[in-house]
Amino acid sequence: MTWKNAVLLALTRLAERHSSRIVTRQKILEEELDQIISDTQTDGRTPEQTLNRTLQDLRDEGMLSFLDNKGTYGLLFLGNPDPVDIASDYDPPPRATATVHRIRRDTRTVARLKQQYEYRCQICGHRVELKDGYYCEAHHLRPLGQPHNGPDVPENIIIVCPNHHVQLDYGALKLNLNELLHLEHALDQSFIDYHNNEVCS
Repeated sequence: MTWKNAVLLALTRLAERHSSRIVTRQKILEEELDQIISDTQTDGRTPEQTLNRTLQDLRDEGMLSFLDNKGTYGLLFLGNPDPVDIASDYDPPPRATATVHRIRRDTRTVARLKQQYEYRCQICGHRVELKDGYYCEAHHLRPLGQPHNGPDVPENIIIVCPNHHVQLDYGALKLNLNELLHLEHALDQSFIDYHNNEVCS
């Protein structure tokens, strides 16, 4: 089973168990990480990092929202993600119809910025090499959506490696324009100030 499907199932179980669409990273680690590792047959030594990347991917796909910088998530999907390799005796939860409003991201701008930086982190210069290319992530300094309502514009976007993205999302890293290794597009200082003063508070 893929990490994405395993995490979606884990989030579904947590939501059902606690009767809440609000879950925390700590709850995932305490109650579901062992099952996720078993479902994915993970042999690696960094499942927590893989979990962080998967949660970020799910947020980018509009299936989760980050409610704060302390590891609290809101579930925006309903029901079972329908992976093809679920055990035959698995009893899926009931489904309900819902309307989900999610932010339309400017994927072309993000793709252009990633190419501009050759998929290297603007903070440390690292890029993740994959079998078919390179990987990096785009972080919005003033986050999109409630309660921050940041804009999806290049001046609010920094290209980073997965590790620095997690630190930025959780408010564990303040930014200084003068300390960035790479800066080839204009970043708005007001967005950096917002990140430093509001997200990192």
